[in-house]
Amino acid sequence: MSLFNELKRRNVFRVAIAYLITAWLLIQLADILIPMLTLPEWVARLVFLLLVILFIPTLIAAWALELTPDGLKLEKDVDRSSSITPSTGKKLNGVTIGLLALAVAVLLVDKFYLSGDDAATVATEEMLADKSIAVLPFADLSQEQDQEWFADGLAEEILNSLARTPDLLVASRTSAFAYKGSDKDLRVIATELGVAHILEGSVRRAGDRLRITAQLIRASDGFHLWSQNYDRDVADVIDMQEDLATNIATALETTMDPEALEDMLQVGTQSVEAYHAYLQGLALRRSAQETGERDEGRLAYEKFEEARRIDPGFSEAHSSASFFWQAQATPTMQGSNLTDASNTEIQQNYEERVDQAIATARTAIDRRVLEGEKALFKLRLRRAIGLFRSYLEERPNDIEAWIKLRDAAQYAGDIENQRWALQHLQELGKTQILAAQMHVAGAYQVYDPKLAAEYGLQALERWPDNYALLYQTHRTLMWARQPEKAAELAKRVDELFDFEPMVQARQACMEGRSDDVEAVIELVEGTERRNLIWLILKLQGKTQAAIDELKRHESEDFPQAIASWLTYNTFDPTPYPVLMEIVEREGIQRPPLAEPPYLCPPSR
Repeated sequence: MSLFNELKRRNVFRVAIAYLITAWLLIQLADILIPMLTLPEWVARLVFLLLVILFIPTLIAAWALELTPDGLKLEKDVDRSSSITPSTGKKLNGVTIGLLALAVAVLLVDKFYLSGDDAATVATEEMLADKSIAVLPFADLSQEQDQEWFADGLAEEILNSLARTPDLLVASRTSAFAYKGSDKDLRVIATELGVAHILEGSVRRAGDRLRITAQLIRASDGFHLWSQNYDRDVADVIDMQEDLATNIATALETTMDPEALEDMLQVGTQSVEAYHAYLQGLALRRSAQETGERDEGRLAYEKFEEARRIDPGFSEAHSSASFFWQAQATPTMQGSNLTDASNTEIQQNYEERVDQAIATARTAIDRRVLEGEKALFKLRLRRAIGLFRSYLEERPNDIEAWIKLRDAAQYAGDIENQRWALQHLQELGKTQILAAQMHVAGAYQVYDPKLAAEYGLQALERWPDNYALLYQTHRTLMWARQPEKAAELAKRVDELFDFEPMVQARQACMEGRSDDVEAVIELVEGTERRNLIWLILKLQGKTQAAIDELKRHESEDFPQAIASWLTYNTFDPTPYPVLMEIVEREGIQRPPLAEPPYLCPPSR
């Protein structure tokens, strides 16, 4: 008897066909469920690998075993005259037909529902791209020129309201406000921001009267889709803002279902006094972030505190005030070291305010991202990652949430989620400066540094004088072993900014100027930039001195400070027992320590 006939008699071919159809169905099921359950991407690869590995053993079992009325037996022990393989073959045929029918059903669902959605997405890509807008800072036309804080704050709150619309892409505040005072043509600005529409406006205040003008412009031809003048009392500002956001969203023909409309319209307070204090806080915080002026950071916090005292139900005010204390707990964050409060006071102040923000959140989705922020602060990293991922499924254009997910994943050593966040930041960074900055800041750690550096240089062609982008791209060029290009950026940083210690220290190390590195340490020691000393000591190869430098941040009841260094791929947590407890509790698998390729030459 030929081998082919024997394989056929033992139903090996039928088993193979049934197995392949079943495997295909399992792969399709995994493709649907894994994203829904927010499981890591490697689960899909594992399912595929297991199915491939099990295929040969299944065929061997089909050859060697036979189903009998008494159960499975070795084929060699079965009398051919009593074999029921023909009957088993018919049953396998039935199973195969059923599996084929199920496979056809899955294909139809995929074509008309799942792939149909994808096709619709592709088909409407241009339409969705058309539903994009940048809200530029409003001009202050008041006689006293003292309403800039109000004009900027109003524009930012309109931007925030529009960002809640599910199918509207809104340029980030950082990107749009970079054009404040710019005399560029609006079409050029729209092209650089990657949006189809621009909202510009002005504010004029005289006593208690406001005149607000807003214009929605289609960038392709300069056509005014909508414009409105508001002459109202200051007390009507909240209603004006809500009306502005509604009219703009309507003009852009976005999907304004009742729930989305209600979500968009909620300013968060009905107290004009609280709202004004909050807008002043936003303006001061924005100025502090852009200029590094520390007094403005403190004043911003005081305004947020004022807003939350006036209206205890104002969630955004609570959240903004909590962010101040989060920064104080994070030495590596801009805006830290602005208080003499103890660690216990910092923790209590943060938790009090974030809990109030959560309790007064306007929607479940707003509450979710706040809970994610608290989980990250408490170093409950897996919970934070899950909450941020869940939030981003509903608000995928929220750049700051992608940054928080990336941060949580960096803390947890979660490469899969780092890459997921960085991929979205990379795409958003084509038109959004904040996303570009944050992609460059993290990409060199998980991708080829040369690719990250190339992305940074391309972004600098669009935003050549942006401090954060220059800083991050300079570091990435060093990791990519491109010292000549890094030196060009270092020179530009020196020309544009008074003093950037890390750029100078890295460049000096790369060029072997050890004395200049020591001079940088002397300049930052005793200042708010002292957190940089650890980085510089690492560059000098002074490992023990670097460990000792961070020991002052280690506290059993306040691990947040020392944990902030987990974002660095050059940081080793093992010398810090408090931190190692968290690493073990969270199941963190730190990647191998990386060594910068721009270390200082050994001291003589």
